[in-house]
Amino acid sequence: MKTRNFFVVMALFLAGTALFAAAKKESGGPALIKVGTEGAMPPYNYVTQQGEADGYDIAVVKAIIELLPEYKVEFVPTAWDGIFVALEGGEFDLIASYLGWRKEREEKYYLSTVPYLWSGYSLVFKEGRTDIRTLKDLEGKKVASGVGTASTTLLEEYIKQTGANIEIIYTDGNIANALTEIDTGRVDATINSTITTQLTANTLGYKIDSIPITEEGWSIISIHLLFPKTEKGKTLRDQFDTAVTQLLANGKLREISRKYLFGKDYTTKEALEAGA
Repeated sequence: MKTRNFFVVMALFLAGTALFAAAKKESGGPALIKVGTEGAMPPYNYVTQQGEADGYDIAVVKAIIELLPEYKVEFVPTAWDGIFVALEGGEFDLIASYLGWRKEREEKYYLSTVPYLWSGYSLVFKEGRTDIRTLKDLEGKKVASGVGTASTTLLEEYIKQTGANIEIIYTDGNIANALTEIDTGRVDATINSTITTQLTANTLGYKIDSIPITEEGWSIISIHLLFPKTEKGKTLRDQFDTAVTQLLANGKLREISRKYLFGKDYTTKEALEAGA
């Protein structure tokens, strides 16, 4: 059965490749793939002083495109609170922006079936606070959280399931804005990637602490590329899945992770848990 499934996947991949190869031939060059990214979550995605998109997400897509010469790529930095609307409006062909798996996303879009990164969430608060150590400690507090992010959905579900008195202060998803709210005391905490939070806090000069969330369902998340639910979106998803599998097998993905994520390999769940 596994062998049969492998050949089915490869047949779909080759059919899609042939389709876009024909388009390339007609147009006289590689087909343009536009990639939406927030550009405000270092080291995963950010915009350099030269105005170019960079970061782990960007480097992974570039490595994928090297395996798919029928395409060329353009990155489109887009504010988080409008990135899904822009995708649905056809402004780009996929999103590469540190997107965690969510059931709702899988139902509405095509998520890459092969994660290109694994990560976790941390509670983030002002340095020196001793009253925040777990989700339960957020009772009666205000938490800045980005509209539509996976961590916001998890927090909303936690509040619904436990009846916790936690006030969510919705933001545009830019961690810099959430940290400013913490620094000024308008909110007590936020939930985000430890690496991104610390990098941004250092840049802004804010003193923060963070503690990994260990509650079930929070500690480890898989990160995916996201495509629209169209025929083209499915074809691209299948092709990108095949390419990511190759990058995992040949060690290129691990190399990119260590370059952008401070020498660490976060490309598999096992590597993340082992702290490789």
